[in-house]
Amino acid sequence: MKVLGQLLIWGSLGVGALAAATAYLASLDEPDERLVGLTLAAPAGETVATEDAPEPIARSGEQITPETLASLRAAGIRNVRVNEFSFARWRGRWYFLSALGGLALGAWLSRSSPAGPRGAGREAARAASPKDTLEAVQTAIDRLRDQLPGLPDDASRLETVVAQIGHLQKTHMEAFVEARPAVIASLGLAGFAAVMSSYAAAERQINRAWSAAVDRVLDEALACLDEASARLGDARQTLC
Repeated sequence: MKVLGQLLIWGSLGVGALAAATAYLASLDEPDERLVGLTLAAPAGETVATEDAPEPIARSGEQITPETLASLRAAGIRNVRVNEFSFARWRGRWYFLSALGGLALGAWLSRSSPAGPRGAGREAARAASPKDTLEAVQTAIDRLRDQLPGLPDDASRLETVVAQIGHLQKTHMEAFVEARPAVIASLGLAGFAAVMSSYAAAERQINRAWSAAVDRVLDEALACLDEASARLGDARQTLC
């Protein structure tokens, strides 16, 4: 049950992050009345107006006009990024809502693990804020990186990586995933997607470090820990 819950959580995170990234995309298939007056958040389309550099049909910060729409559609542009969010206009909304449902179900399945000292550790991690939880993940990874050179041999280093990452996955990492509603409430959908993109990259590196340690490949485990720390730093910077 717990493994299924974790798979569902990470799958839902991926779908949710991709859907959230489209929240501010406006499809040019929409009627003009839904698009005229919106403000572009990025340049749209290109037309060669100089000898060397292409010029956009519409620049970032410009308001969309009927003439702009006609030019963009004629150039084959399908979507533009705008500053204004509209749930009704957001084509990825149902994927995002499905992902939230998957996250909730995955969290419920994950809670089916037995109580005990590890369970107490999970509850303590859940009580912390997302910011503190993410900091705890990076602190644990950095502490592990600093600890490994002082151990007597490679066998001890590999066993330490497996044990400490296994504990981290069941406490602070799990708690951070479950704190997704607080992250969305604090940063909005676009901010949530940015944080989770960096965090998912870090999580993949942490899992690779664990797998490499199980396979007795110390150099790869160390490299993955270094990369995980960097990606966690990116996630923390976005979250702050």
